[in-house]
Amino acid sequence: MVLPGIDKSDRGISAIELRGVSKHFPGVIANEDISLVVRSGEIHALLGENGAGKSTLISVLAGLHQPDKGLIFVDGVERRLHTPRDSLLAGIGTVFQHVLLAPTMSVIENLMLGGSWRKSLDRESALSRFRELCDLLAVEIDGNSLIASLSLGQRQQVEIMRALWRGGERVLILDEPTSMLTPQGVIELSEVIRRLRDNGVAIVFVTHKLREAYDLCDRISILRNGHLVGQIEPHDRERMG
Repeated sequence: MVLPGIDKSDRGISAIELRGVSKHFPGVIANEDISLVVRSGEIHALLGENGAGKSTLISVLAGLHQPDKGLIFVDGVERRLHTPRDSLLAGIGTVFQHVLLAPTMSVIENLMLGGSWRKSLDRESALSRFRELCDLLAVEIDGNSLIASLSLGQRQQVEIMRALWRGGERVLILDEPTSMLTPQGVIELSEVIRRLRDNGVAIVFVTHKLREAYDLCDRISILRNGHLVGQIEPHDRERMG
């Protein structure tokens, strides 16, 4: 399965570009003049300590905050992401640090939440799409299982499915995705992320762990006190060994 709108030949082209993006709150410079490019078919780390500006930047991309200045381009087209729906329509899916799934509902019911109110819910079609995503991500989850019965790693996988399901098939943002996982869960998540990368998805991986960013990600952008202070490119990684 290849995700809709994804062509593997697009790998390496700009999926998201930020130009001079700034966001201030009263007394706080959250982001200041940030410019960076996230390419299709790469895992791009946003690395920084708490307060570095990572959460604000992904909130801007998720349509939760609007930048005070600067431009956002998706696939080379300027986009104004006023709402989370705008972000999803642009092909950007976000998985936040805290699980947002309904624990007393099944996996498939959670995935179907937020669908169009104009059409009746087609459970069979939803199950078919769910199985396709399981094949794509190489995971085994029972769509009829209650979320509460799943491990944290499995819930993370369902969150990723939900982001892809709702429209985030071009760019996937993961906010501190390993913070609650066991070592085995981290390994399984890494495999899922790499499979998506290999299918042409641009992955924004938000973390404060340098080793994690270095081991998993293709490129690293470093934030500190709201500023972009450095980047590690693939050729830099090769020299560093």
